[in-house]
Amino acid sequence: MSFAQKSQARLKNMSLAITRFWFSILFFLATTGTVMFAIETETDLGKEILTLLIAGLLGIAVRLISERLFNRPFQVPLLLYANVLLFSVGYYLYLYYTDFYLYLTGVRSAILVFVICLSIIWIPSIKRDEFAFSRSFMVFFKAIFVAFLFSLVLMLGLFAIVGAYSFLIQAIDYNIYAHIGAFTWFGFFTLYFLSLIPHFPKDYSLADENYLRSASVPKFLEILLSYIVIPIIIAYTLILLLYIVQNITGDFWNNSLLEPLLVSYVVAGWFTLFLIDTLENKTVRVFKKLFPPLLFIVTGLQGASSFIKYQQLGITDGRYFILLFVIFSTLSSLLYLFWHRKMAWIPGLLIILSIISILPYIDAVSIGTYSQTQQLEATLTRNNMLENNKIQPNTKLSKADKRRIVESYNYLQKVDELEKLPYFDTNYLSSRDFAQVFGFERYSLDEVTPNEGRQQPKNVYIDMDQEDSLQLDVSNANLFIPFSVYDGKILQANDTNELTVTYQNQEYQLVWEEDAEKQLRVVLKDQETTLASYDLRFLREIEKLNISNESVTLPPEDLTFSEEFDNVTLTLYVTRLFVEEKRNIDGDFYLLLSFNN
Repeated sequence: MSFAQKSQARLKNMSLAITRFWFSILFFLATTGTVMFAIETETDLGKEILTLLIAGLLGIAVRLISERLFNRPFQVPLLLYANVLLFSVGYYLYLYYTDFYLYLTGVRSAILVFVICLSIIWIPSIKRDEFAFSRSFMVFFKAIFVAFLFSLVLMLGLFAIVGAYSFLIQAIDYNIYAHIGAFTWFGFFTLYFLSLIPHFPKDYSLADENYLRSASVPKFLEILLSYIVIPIIIAYTLILLLYIVQNITGDFWNNSLLEPLLVSYVVAGWFTLFLIDTLENKTVRVFKKLFPPLLFIVTGLQGASSFIKYQQLGITDGRYFILLFVIFSTLSSLLYLFWHRKMAWIPGLLIILSIISILPYIDAVSIGTYSQTQQLEATLTRNNMLENNKIQPNTKLSKADKRRIVESYNYLQKVDELEKLPYFDTNYLSSRDFAQVFGFERYSLDEVTPNEGRQQPKNVYIDMDQEDSLQLDVSNANLFIPFSVYDGKILQANDTNELTVTYQNQEYQLVWEEDAEKQLRVVLKDQETTLASYDLRFLREIEKLNISNESVTLPPEDLTFSEEFDNVTLTLYVTRLFVEEKRNIDGDFYLLLSFNN
């Protein structure tokens, strides 16, 4: 087939996709326009964009349902499309009357999009043969990959054209690049992706050439999966089992870093199983026999480990999802081993568990919030730290109770529930405030274990509270010097550590002298003598350093410092400061010089 014929066939498929998925195309076009409008007007339209995307995805699901289950696919979708519109309006109202950027809203929206996408892949395999889901999975996998590749090339090409025009002929507003991105990913990508989805046959024996080609595994992918991906997964499995055997009586039950490793391992394993399900070669056959029982063993041990953590530190949304994932992986392994013909039930099981995780009152975030609230209150009560709905600091807490308090505090802060407790009036405590409230440092439990590798440097980022206006008293000041420091150098001094300023025809040198481990001071000199040497090592001690990359906001009065010398008084205002152990500090400062007459 010539290039012209291929292009004509692709355009025909795209026009057929518009007719077939007209409802979704309309909403994806509306999404593209909304994103472009938000870019141009710098308006936050996140709620509208998400709602339009969900409506478009639901439209795809409705079309596939009508093709799969109904004999008259024109009349039935109209009713289903009406339900999609009602659901979309209802979800928009939910987003409108809640904080769109609330943690709970984000989790529910992400799970909802995941459920819809998985349902789209699953629908064509309902009431089919045992390989129907694997073939459907391959169809969508190839469609997404090809559409992504074409869209990426298109976007980069348009970027290059616009960039060349802007550089060589006439400057163009940089917003054009954001508009190109919106057009590519919300417009072209979705249309091209839909044009690659074939009509799914009611019976495999009736499949047309287009479907067979879309559902087949390319030779390149077959070789990649059989001789590279599968050996890597098997080697990874052996390493995990070796670690578990060596640490079955120790670290395995308490190492929380292993949970994401196991989850990623299980996801990669199932992803590979679905892709190779229709293949037949020696490597694939061995993998199909070995992986499901090994997966059953690993997830069973992970379930036991997670249960121990639940007892020690309560439930969080992360542990809730881990528990559901263990249930899914265990049941799916049994289905794959003993009821392979029912393999299409596996995605249905995942969809059900995902829906459970976002239902009100039993969703992951609500259960985690209740568990951590109970744990925090129980720990505070047991240690006599609650009195008249106020927390009394306790410096003699056990390490286990400190860990429970920190765990509960971190979680409740993350899900924006901390200030709803009667003994908190804010959702954030700085390191200093935390120590004053509870009686111990929040990061005093940070440890380095052999399995965690090298600990990252401790640091803290300090910023001046912008809500409290900075009052500069310049009534007695002779010089006002704003300056910034980075890695021991003054930026306004061409990245040297010496800045020259002039007052009444007299030159003065402001020198920043810093050694990351020994000294930190600012020195003021004239051409003959040193007028002042201000020791600034206290800047490293304004807030306790930690490994959390914490950002702390302090009022102006806590970031204003003054020192009087024989000939001059220096007043330093810190507006931004980054301190890290064993390296020079970075910061923005105002310095007032008042010469003594």
